[in-house]
Amino acid sequence: MRFLLIFIWLIFILSCAPATKEDQAKNWLYYYDLGLSALSAKNYSEAIANFFIATQKAPNEPKVWNALGIAYMEVFEYEKAESAFRRALEVDKKFTEARLNLGVMYFRKKDYENALREIRTALADEAFPHKHIAFYYLARIYKALDNQNLYLENLRKATAYNPMFFEAQLELANAYEEMEDYRSALDVYRNLLNNGINTPQIELNMARLLFYTEDYENAKLFIKRLIENKQADASQKAQAYELLSQILVREQERLISRKMASIQKEREIPKAEEKIQGRPPKEEPISKEKITNQTEPKMAKHERETENKPAEVHRERVFRIQLGAFSSEERAKAFKEKIEKSLGIKELIIVEQLGIYRVLYGSFKSRAEAEAQVRRLRSYNLYGFIVQD
Repeated sequence: MRFLLIFIWLIFILSCAPATKEDQAKNWLYYYDLGLSALSAKNYSEAIANFFIATQKAPNEPKVWNALGIAYMEVFEYEKAESAFRRALEVDKKFTEARLNLGVMYFRKKDYENALREIRTALADEAFPHKHIAFYYLARIYKALDNQNLYLENLRKATAYNPMFFEAQLELANAYEEMEDYRSALDVYRNLLNNGINTPQIELNMARLLFYTEDYENAKLFIKRLIENKQADASQKAQAYELLSQILVREQERLISRKMASIQKEREIPKAEEKIQGRPPKEEPISKEKITNQTEPKMAKHERETENKPAEVHRERVFRIQLGAFSSEERAKAFKEKIEKSLGIKELIIVEQLGIYRVLYGSFKSRAEAEAQVRRLRSYNLYGFIVQD
């Protein structure tokens, strides 16, 4: 009797044991996970093999076909990638991720007409959670088509839908810099810094832009931070030292220009006094030095003109927390009202920009104050980003 009980107990234990490799091989998820691991390691050959097996075991799973399409696209097998993405959409017409990837594939093939069609279709799906990526690729298509206005418009939308979208933020800042709109480029980098995103490249770019705007003191501060940053590579540090040399030269030129302007002013005062008293001004002998100094340096002239201009009104910046971004005002209002009624949170406003309705919370004078509110909102399961107005 005891032997029978032990035998029954062993059978029970074995039936509860983890699945063997043979059992796992029958499960499409096993191959799908292997494919994802290989894809993240850029081992596309292995990824394709595992995704293909998964599609044979689960032909009605759209995400398996979509993953296979991505792997094919990475090795430039565009016909096979298109077939896989379309199979995913045949299985599930609402699988918008495959629609977006199909548009990206057309973009890589430089088939911009089809790329625009597929990505616009993806953006029409209000339930699609990756609209920021769709707007980013839409921007890149318009850049390839040499439409600067739509390129910038869609880049701004990509960053508005997800302020933490680092790749789009960098491209937007670079676009502003190419246009010589250095102030706007600086604002992009400041938003990244305000959200805790900092890299040696951002520090280098900030220093360069501050140099362009002649804010040499702050430029030197960012150079110092970069040189002391252990994550900065040798190339970035070499660029920082070169930039520092240019700043020191400019500062020296500025100092010389001021001295020359001061000397010129001192020479003009006695002449003015003689003219008032009715005496003809003394003629000074023409010297080599005078000929050299007849033309005022551009730097000094620019500074004097700047000094004579009325001071610009300084608009104090405030920090807000973006809780959501919507393509329609109705959805933004519904989201705002839901938060106000269910959580009792006030101080919510809706700001429209480029057809995007952003729901913002609060008005804080410092980033630290805004960060404290971000942590508090997380207790309500609200996750927002800090933006600067």
